[in-house]
Amino acid sequence: MSDKICLFGAGGHGRVVARQIKARLPQTDICFGDAQKPVSSSVNGYRVEFETPQAVRDARLIVTIGDNAQRARLQQAAIEAGVPMTVFIADPDRYFTEPPGAGSMILAGAIVNSDAQIGAGVIVNSGAIIEHNCAIGDFCHLAPGCVLAGDTVLGARVFVGAGARIVNQARIATRTVIGAGATVIRDITEPGIYAGTPARRIAALPG
Repeated sequence: MSDKICLFGAGGHGRVVARQIKARLPQTDICFGDAQKPVSSSVNGYRVEFETPQAVRDARLIVTIGDNAQRARLQQAAIEAGVPMTVFIADPDRYFTEPPGAGSMILAGAIVNSDAQIGAGVIVNSGAIIEHNCAIGDFCHLAPGCVLAGDTVLGARVFVGAGARIVNQARIATRTVIGAGATVIRDITEPGIYAGTPARRIAALPG
């Protein structure tokens, strides 16, 4: 299998992942894919080679787009086209459980503790903490500095904002959005947008 990694999504998150991969694995060949940038253009010194994730060839893929639904759709399209996925763990010495699911990114400074389970296409962003026995559903996004106490369970496509806190054993419904700095002190059973301390539902999800 090729050692080349294609990052589909050359925006801010993709550029962060590219820099961290190069710092951790300096011999890795990196390229970008992006529907909004011309093929053969360059982003931070990395060539844009593909317009769609299905077109990736001779490289393993990570979809580096922060939006959970969009990342899920693009990753599924790539898998159906036979494109091989990979994962990236920036600090393996701070990762203490089984490998994450295909397409997941565990970025610099994040800690993932014993017996946690990380699904496919998950972003654990810089400095986030996932404690023991947590279960993170597919295509979640944990923003920088958030903390999940032990035995927390996130449904698929949950977004946890920067600096948010979730108490131990909380269950969070699929597609929930938890705002930056919020404190979740009980289960969330109804999807929506939650903010504040303690976190309260402030809006329904769009669409």
